[in-house]
Amino acid sequence: MHIRDARGRKVAQLDPVMMHMLHRHDAIEADVLRAIAEDIGPAYRRASRIAGWTFFILGAGGMTTMLLRAYLFRGGLDTVGKILTLVNIICLALFMLGIWTGARKLRFGRVKRIMLSHRRCPHCGYDLKGLSVDENDGATICPECGCAWRMSDEATEESTD
Repeated sequence: MHIRDARGRKVAQLDPVMMHMLHRHDAIEADVLRAIAEDIGPAYRRASRIAGWTFFILGAGGMTTMLLRAYLFRGGLDTVGKILTLVNIICLALFMLGIWTGARKLRFGRVKRIMLSHRRCPHCGYDLKGLSVDENDGATICPECGCAWRMSDEATEESTD
């Protein structure tokens, strides 16, 4: 699970839902972690369910196609049939890979937005409340890990009060 911070640095992202399920409160306090996990939760479960059913249907459809071709052409496939079968397998695999990659990218972006809205560093979980914004690029620097994050305008105004 990798994301990019405001300065383009690739960093690992915490998984607050898994941390909450495992009761790992070493980086984030229990009540804040619960709130973050609840904000992520419903859409995360729905997206996981949709992706799971999509993989199942595509996999079952692809296997059914393969079995039907094998049954209908028991005597053997000609060269064109073999090429079409191979193209079918490759297209099915690429389509499933694209769906999986897209779902992961959407989830990582959602987790990052929610953690920043709770004023937590998505990389290490450090509390970013009350930290100043860098004059050069408008990013808030995490003192724990050095990652730069752009907070929403409301969160920045909230920290200057």
